[in-house]
Amino acid sequence: LTILADSVLHEQPPLRRRKLEQLITELVHQRDVTRLLINNAISNPRDFEWLQQMRFYFDPRKPNVLEQLSIQMANARFNYGFEYLGVTEKLVQTPLTDRCYLTMTQALEERLGGSPFGPAGTGKTESVKALGNQLGRFVLVFNC
Repeated sequence: LTILADSVLHEQPPLRRRKLEQLITELVHQRDVTRLLINNAISNPRDFEWLQQMRFYFDPRKPNVLEQLSIQMANARFNYGFEYLGVTEKLVQTPLTDRCYLTMTQALEERLGGSPFGPAGTGKTESVKALGNQLGRFVLVFNC
């Protein structure tokens, strides 16, 4: 993380800079989650503190390549969508973002939709788009 942070301070091409910034953002979130799990002494894979995290699993034994990478969050399971959207801006993940992801993935698992509610400019649309990006899915947002 320190090496990445130092490399951003130097002159970088715009695309590489954006990649580095996104990688740093992701690694900081992973570090925070890891610290939370360690501080709470989470050692059981059935503990909710672990289950509520977005987890990626790769199973090369599955014959269909599109089913080899899956994403799980609580009791929701999705196959990764493999929709490449380029190097988009990464949303900083906070505990509130994690709870939003958890709620939305549970709704999607039940084949329901979601309609985040709150004041304008609080990141509802960006959170939904970021979740779609994490799942490897193309997301269209309709403002009604």
